Amino acid sequence: MNGRTGPDPVRVAVGAAATVGDGIRRMLLFGVDAARRLPGVDPALVALEARGAETLRAGDEIADRLLRAVVRRVVSAALDEVDITAVVRDHVDLDAVAEGVDVERIVGRVDLDAIAARVDIAPILDRVDIDAVAERVDVGAIIDRVDLDAVAATIDVGAIIDRVDLDAVAATIDVDAIIGRVDLIGLANAVIEGVDLPTIIRESTGSMSTEAMRGVRSQGMHADDAVSGFVGRLFGRAEIPEEPA
Repeated sequence: MNGRTGPDPVRVAVGAAATVGDGIRRMLLFGVDAARRLPGVDPALVALEARGAETLRAGDEIADRLLRAVVRRVVSAALDEVDITAVVRDHVDLDAVAEGVDVERIVGRVDLDAIAARVDIAPILDRVDIDAVAERVDVGAIIDRVDLDAVAATIDVGAIIDRVDLDAVAATIDVDAIIGRVDLIGLANAVIEGVDLPTIIRESTGSMSTEAMRGVRSQGMHADDAVSGFVGRLFGRAEIPEEPA
């Protein structure tokens, strides 16, 4: 008997209880069968049977509550002793779990408008360091990815100009400051270098000389006419009419 010197007391007690139970069950069955032969006893037995069933149900409920309480205590104690995160990490195939999750279905059931309506943006923006965010933005990379031709094609320049107050813009322009930054001497030198002054002077001088010669010749002709008229009158000659010029 596995090294034991005598019978197991626990097994002996369980066997005795089972034997007594079997005897009581047989006695009850025999008594019930005998009682049913007596007139008027059967309704009483039915009532006792119903009361027994109700008692058993109550016992089952008590046992169920007791078992649930025990299970909660056991699970709570187990959770206090076991690192659930480590158990999941070491024994659960998270990739397989993720593959079985229908993300699109979950997202489709989310009411984004309701979530956005419940979000208070102002406190969030107050906690955001805009300067730090701007420092981390690579503006050059963003501009390189922008199709400026496509953007320009969508811009209604006429509408933008119509909305611009040109007088207000002109009023903000410091013309004196702009002129002060212009190199007028350099600009004048560049203009002079681009002008062919010798040719202009030569052409101007030639034109002036031609006009002067014409004036001298005209004055000489008038002088000749005056002398001829004086001489004619002096010698009593008829005045010769002038030829039309």
